[in-house]
Amino acid sequence: MTTLPEKEISTNRDNSSIQASDITETGNQETQNINQTQADDSTVKEEDQQQRTPNQNETLTKTTTTRGEKPYISFSRGQKWFIVGMASAASFFSPLSGQIYFPVLPILTQSYHLSQTLLNVSVTTYLIFQGLAPSFMGTFSDASGRRPAYILAFIIYTAANIGLALQNSYAALLVLRCLQSAGSSGTVSFGYGVIADITTTAERGKFLGPMAAGAMVGPALGPVIGGLLAQYLGWRSVFWFLVIISGSYLAVYTILTPETHRKIVGDGSILPSESWRLSILQYVRIRRKLARMTPEEKQEYGEEQAALTAQQKSRKIKFPNPLLSFVILLEKDAFVIILYAAIMFFGMMIMMTSLPSLFPEYYGLDELQVGLCFLPFGISTAIGAVINGKFLDLNYKRLARKLGMSVDRKRGDDLTNFPIEKARLQLSFLWSSILAATMLGYGWALNYKAPLAVPLVIMFIMGFTMICTMNSLTTLLTDIFPDRVSTASAAQNLLRCLLGAVGAAVVDQMLKSMGIGWCFTFMGLLILAATGLLWFEYIWGMEWRQKRWKKAAEKAKRERQNGTV
Repeated sequence: MTTLPEKEISTNRDNSSIQASDITETGNQETQNINQTQADDSTVKEEDQQQRTPNQNETLTKTTTTRGEKPYISFSRGQKWFIVGMASAASFFSPLSGQIYFPVLPILTQSYHLSQTLLNVSVTTYLIFQGLAPSFMGTFSDASGRRPAYILAFIIYTAANIGLALQNSYAALLVLRCLQSAGSSGTVSFGYGVIADITTTAERGKFLGPMAAGAMVGPALGPVIGGLLAQYLGWRSVFWFLVIISGSYLAVYTILTPETHRKIVGDGSILPSESWRLSILQYVRIRRKLARMTPEEKQEYGEEQAALTAQQKSRKIKFPNPLLSFVILLEKDAFVIILYAAIMFFGMMIMMTSLPSLFPEYYGLDELQVGLCFLPFGISTAIGAVINGKFLDLNYKRLARKLGMSVDRKRGDDLTNFPIEKARLQLSFLWSSILAATMLGYGWALNYKAPLAVPLVIMFIMGFTMICTMNSLTTLLTDIFPDRVSTASAAQNLLRCLLGAVGAAVVDQMLKSMGIGWCFTFMGLLILAATGLLWFEYIWGMEWRQKRWKKAAEKAKRERQNGTV
């Protein structure tokens, strides 16, 4: 029985993008995270790869290797949590901006003397740009760095909110809402890229939990904040509120938050050739660390800095290429994951868009009370994101122990032959099944006008299971596209928001033609049927990933031999 030598798998570490031979072209970014020496090792023949049995794959996973004694990231635990906190706060703005707007709609209908249908166009266009904008901004973040992407996004977002607070026409409202969406929607995909920069696979779930929670709390708090501001201070105060919090975030981020892109700062300890890429605190921290280095450490530092500087000469600020998000959708594993997430989000939009009209009709609630009804959903998503993150890490360790593989939280683990798809998806089947069941229960509870507490409790369970499933899928995307995390997240956001926009547009017709009970029964059965997509990834996902990584490695080898890299 033939197995790969230790040398062959020792180079495939999480996000091993700081090596001097990293590829600078976007189309080759994945090759930095896979087994670069797989095609080079003359002792392993192609026949061995094709004839390997499942038992041999298990043997491979039991080999534990490291790149060296240097940790994966130089940031302390406290610094990592601060970076995650800033990324989580940024992800709060996009969903907040979408939901805080709903209480303003009735007031704008009267102010502009327009129909509700015309004003709903501003909601639909917001969702469309929320899906399209990350395709530009996510690829910009992967190509040019996290800090430039965040700063540009918040400048656009803050300026759009100022315009919205001052505008007096329907045309200006539509244009500025599109700009507002374009500025804020990329922050979610940026955040997943940041998490991949600073965490290893073994601890990723724990840090992605707060990130996902930030994105899901916005829809719950938005209607409450918007209702209070619109009722007591007028509709313009809603946008001035967004100006204040986004401007404050931009100032804090610019001064304190470091660049994390591993192609620019390595493990976070390398000064890039362009000093403007660094925050003030990051510059001071690296300078102090340099002063304490031994001559040998300084020499190693200089070599790594020179390698990164050489890469950065071809990694200038680039115009984002949105087609890269579509390219990811052509990958089988990415497509099935993203399609399921989009179907699930379609169901969530049906629920959230219909709530403001159904609850006043059935329970006699006013605008503020309706806004408070979103809280159970938002609270449960925040709780679920944190809890599921811990579950993901525990399940990863459990499966690694079962396969005889040790877990290295500091330097990362070799994922080439590790079934990361199973580690991430095993719990998702439970969560998705419960989510489908709660969809049915929610619809029929409203259909028979059950006490208000019943749909609210169901919404709590629905939010918990939805975020647990979504968090698991996003973590898996981060694992299988480690150098294109923001782009992969943008692809997910694209399909998800486009289906969400469809849901917002057709929900009224669905409720009228099908009735409340059967409408949500249809959604529950659709989500349950779509779970079959996850089974495809669970069974064949590892094979798809390995073929893609192997093909990318062979392409990288040919380009190095031709002197193109």
